[in-house]
Amino acid sequence: SRHRRVVLLADYVEISPHDVRRSPFQARRTFDEGELGRLAASLREHGMLQPVVVREADGGYELVAGERRLRAAIGAGLDRIPALVRTEDDARSAALGLVENLQRRDLSPIEEAEGYRRAMQEFGWTQAELARRVGKSQPSVANKLRLLQLGEEIRALAQSGELGERHLRALLQVQGVRRVELAREAAAGGWTAREVEQRAKGISREMPRRVVRDVRIVLNALRTSI
Repeated sequence: SRHRRVVLLADYVEISPHDVRRSPFQARRTFDEGELGRLAASLREHGMLQPVVVREADGGYELVAGERRLRAAIGAGLDRIPALVRTEDDARSAALGLVENLQRRDLSPIEEAEGYRRAMQEFGWTQAELARRVGKSQPSVANKLRLLQLGEEIRALAQSGELGERHLRALLQVQGVRRVELAREAAAGGWTAREVEQRAKGISREMPRRVVRDVRIVLNALRTSI
């Protein structure tokens, strides 16, 4: 049949890569096409040495871990790939997928933060529970989630690699339009994280004085109109 399996060793099976669907809990959104191409060439030459991890779902399989290998296998035209079939519930599957990406440092800071938020919303985990499941400290998880306060334009700059995590943390010190302006300037100028931190500190010091000045202008205008 279409989903017939050939058992290799214990839980290992051989399956068609086309029978594996993407996990709905996958945090990674972007993949380096050049890297996938190189991996596909290696798979054509040597085969897949490390199995993907899947779970049975809807008459086929759902990926738990190994999406790059799966994509590369399809790109390489492989008919069969080794897989480890595991019985996992949704929560465990989501946690395993996150852990694999974190261990390989595959996620951008924004992807990691979005993966954390989705897992917390989907399964009702606290920050402490999420941290335990992915092997991180609770403050580390909290700091990552703070990055989601940044707007879509800044997140896009991070996804494209123009801004790193230190850049993003520095931008959190700045509010409103100035935050976006600073992000644009930093990306266009190729600023280092240190340069963004220094500029952000300067802007944050200016803001209270600017607010006081603006309030005085409004009050003076009111007095003269009375």
